[in-house]
Amino acid sequence: MDKDSSGDVVPDKPVKIGVQDGKLASVTVADSKGDAIPGTLDAATGTWTPSSPFGVGLNYTLRASATTPGHNGRPATQQVNFTVETPGKALELDSITPAKGAVVGVAMPISIVFSHPVADSAKASVEKQLKVTTSPAVTGSWHWFGDERVDWRPQQFWKSGTHVTVDANLNGVNDGNGRYGTHNYEHGFTIGSDVEAVSDTASHKLNVYQDGKLVRSLAADSGKAGFSTWGGTMAVIDKQPVVEMTSCSVGIQCDKNGPNYYDLKLPWDVHLTDSGTYVHYSTGDTDPGLDNNSHGCIHLSLDDAKWFYDFVKQGDPVTVKGEPKNAAPDNGYADYNLDWSQWVAGSALHS
Repeated sequence: MDKDSSGDVVPDKPVKIGVQDGKLASVTVADSKGDAIPGTLDAATGTWTPSSPFGVGLNYTLRASATTPGHNGRPATQQVNFTVETPGKALELDSITPAKGAVVGVAMPISIVFSHPVADSAKASVEKQLKVTTSPAVTGSWHWFGDERVDWRPQQFWKSGTHVTVDANLNGVNDGNGRYGTHNYEHGFTIGSDVEAVSDTASHKLNVYQDGKLVRSLAADSGKAGFSTWGGTMAVIDKQPVVEMTSCSVGIQCDKNGPNYYDLKLPWDVHLTDSGTYVHYSTGDTDPGLDNNSHGCIHLSLDDAKWFYDFVKQGDPVTVKGEPKNAAPDNGYADYNLDWSQWVAGSALHS
């Protein structure tokens, strides 16, 4: 069987079996519980390939039968026990979002972030081990954002009440850069109420809907000239009761004497992009609904900001209309800013 330079069994390589003066007839592999491991035999080359990689640190038993001269045509059988050793470098996950057991909005993707880059050559084999099960069933796909993040979303928004399970069966999976998965991950969450918000920068309104019906229309201001609010659909990343907003932290201005410098602690902050877009109250916008004068955030009155903060949850979509450029799909969770054909093209299995 294949081993690496240290002599350990390689989790994702075929098992090679040599037969002298005979013909390989059958191969079976079982785990420590005696359960059969699926795989395919190529008798001509003497290789048996597991359908999925062997699990790191697990024990297996291989039984091989071959017909050889001197046994009256009866197969001779040999048994080998082996352990797949833990590699020096492990393929690990940095995070799976949303959190296990969470209740999220209808635009929330599944987002997996790896601790180290996955090689392009290994993305298909890694993606094949990422299983998404939903009830009811939906059409969806994975999409890679670079080498460390892969997201899964349905073709359309989720339906409320959908139960989602993610099985990242990564034990023994090679990332193409010398790392192997050492264990599997199971993750589940639920889709909550259908809450959607739509901001129209021209009309200075943020309309909030539940199950398709308008719940409340909020006076709102967006980005001023040169600081346009990102457009398109962004799922709520998270929310915080107070955030310190600084122009320097988002690359606008660090000179305290500059015209666009600010450093403010502001309440009721609903987070939309990694680049710093929020829906919130601002002391610098005393009368929301009159002028778009923010540095890219959506400003509400204090009462409306508190109401919106309490009403929305992670994964609820906020769609901004009337802006020149949409948020990049990986700027937070703006996954729906790609159409379905663009989304599927980002899968290593479909591209």
